[in-house]
Amino acid sequence: MKRDIVLAKLKTDTLKILKRALEGEELSLTEVEYLLRGKENELPILVRVADEIRKRRVGDIVTYVKNRNINHTNVCSSACKFCAFGRGEKNPDAYVLSPTEIRAKVREALEFGVTEICIQGGLHPGIGIDDYISILKAVREESKKVHIHAFSPAELLHVAKREGVEVEEVIRILKKEGLNSVPGTAAEILSDRVRRIICPEKPTKEEWIRAVKTCHELGVPTTATMMYGHLETPKEMAEHLFTIREIQMETRGFTEFVLLPFVPFNTSLWRSGLVPSPPSTPQNLRVHAVSRIVLDGSVNNIQASWVKLGRTRAKLMLVAGANDLGGTLMEENITRAAGGKLQMMTPQEFHQMILEVGRIPRERTTTYHLL
Repeated sequence: MKRDIVLAKLKTDTLKILKRALEGEELSLTEVEYLLRGKENELPILVRVADEIRKRRVGDIVTYVKNRNINHTNVCSSACKFCAFGRGEKNPDAYVLSPTEIRAKVREALEFGVTEICIQGGLHPGIGIDDYISILKAVREESKKVHIHAFSPAELLHVAKREGVEVEEVIRILKKEGLNSVPGTAAEILSDRVRRIICPEKPTKEEWIRAVKTCHELGVPTTATMMYGHLETPKEMAEHLFTIREIQMETRGFTEFVLLPFVPFNTSLWRSGLVPSPPSTPQNLRVHAVSRIVLDGSVNNIQASWVKLGRTRAKLMLVAGANDLGGTLMEENITRAAGGKLQMMTPQEFHQMILEVGRIPRERTTTYHLL
């Protein structure tokens, strides 16, 4: 990229910020907020700078993982306003998968050749530590080697509270029973102002941070996520990115940063008119690009969610700083409940998407070892 020619097209403030980013300097919170509020005519240059930083940091390989997603229950006591998946215990659509049902799903996934089983569920008031152990044992009865990526920080904290123990003890027990890593979902936006509105019964910002740090301290890596495009401000997004960067610089426990554009349909936020539509393509490009810039040198893998974005827009994010497309999933229920259409992506489809943007497709493990 002709860096000086590209940057010369920008006005002075943006020029200074992006020049500093290209030189590897850490941006301030004010500068990041400024980029997130930027004008649309500056977006192409922001995207090109993020893509250049991506290329320097991780090269031209774009990764994916062969995995299966299993939602072990849709019963949830949290009643988040952004969720269309959760159900009350007495709802006719409520379910809890039995160990036998989980084993059947795992067997099917192993026949497909997965290296990861991803398991998450609602905050079921009746499910405790023994039930979570049973889930892990069901997987391990089918495979001793498959990577188990399971149980969000919200689930870990929920079980700890129910059992009257510290979250550290819950993580230790589940690790001993076969848990390999934890999905860093339930972060939503790490702003207690927003959380009080959209998920008041979910863990607070500090509780989420404590749970993921404890995972890292115990040798259990996690992902990190950010759900955007609802009631958050650019400043709150910037603060979220800074929080993720600070945790990573302390623990080095995040494997990737997953961007989750909000899918509002069928949710309380959508029905109330507070969030009538998903983020626009320009907004998605901007958030992915700024995330790459802020997290450069800390969280090096930026994942675009094909489930949330769809194939076409997910492919666009690969030229805005992203270098990973997530997993094959085989089954997806949470986004589908909010209006999503996609449930599975084959390795062949991943390869086609990646090759179409001139990049190199590679299968990876959960912890980003290339296969």
